[in-house]
Amino acid sequence: MHMKKVTSPKFWKAGRKDKVWIFRPRPGPHEKQFSFPLAVLLRDVLGVVSTAREAKAVTKKQVQVDGVVRRDLNFPVGLMDVVTLPAMEKAYRLVPADKGGLRVIELQDAKEAKTKLLRVVGKQMADGKVQLTTHDGRNFLGADASVGDTLVAEIQSDGTFKLKEILKMEEGQLAMVFKGRRSGTMAKLVSVGRNVTLGSNKNEFTVPKKNVMIVGKDKPMVDLNGKE
Repeated sequence: MHMKKVTSPKFWKAGRKDKVWIFRPRPGPHEKQFSFPLAVLLRDVLGVVSTAREAKAVTKKQVQVDGVVRRDLNFPVGLMDVVTLPAMEKAYRLVPADKGGLRVIELQDAKEAKTKLLRVVGKQMADGKVQLTTHDGRNFLGADASVGDTLVAEIQSDGTFKLKEILKMEEGQLAMVFKGRRSGTMAKLVSVGRNVTLGSNKNEFTVPKKNVMIVGKDKPMVDLNGKE
């Protein structure tokens, strides 16, 4: 499954003059314009392989996304996903880029590769319990959270998630903008409404609530800088 390279997002960093076609993200937990196909991530961004054939060989050695082995080269990898390469003893997290899109950071701590932040985007009843849906398509039952809050979860060895903490979207929380011209900016929440105001004193700015993720109280709950 491919697409014309000229239509690919700029943050993929895929050269546009050498070949016409490039891998297309398969429909999944992340939208096409805000994710990397696994092959593009391995070849064009991380540079751990040089060709699609090499990427296919590497995925046979258990490339994991959020603790689950992924062999589909079109699998979409997106915001806050954790990619681990056990054979190379490497782990990475996808975070918002300063100019929009995503960037990849290398994690230096093994514990970091076991923690993920998930923004709540939906809330409904299922079998008599509250069901939360997060930005990556996961569902959590019974958690006391609202749309806009962030779940801090631990990735288990079997690829399941264990909820550790809930970060409420409220004044005083540390937030990160993940879309728009302020993408990648972190600041304290000053006010919350349909839009949210972040910053302090004369450096305040307003962005749509839907473009903001709570990442901690005084500092991020996970590494969002790492090593590029």
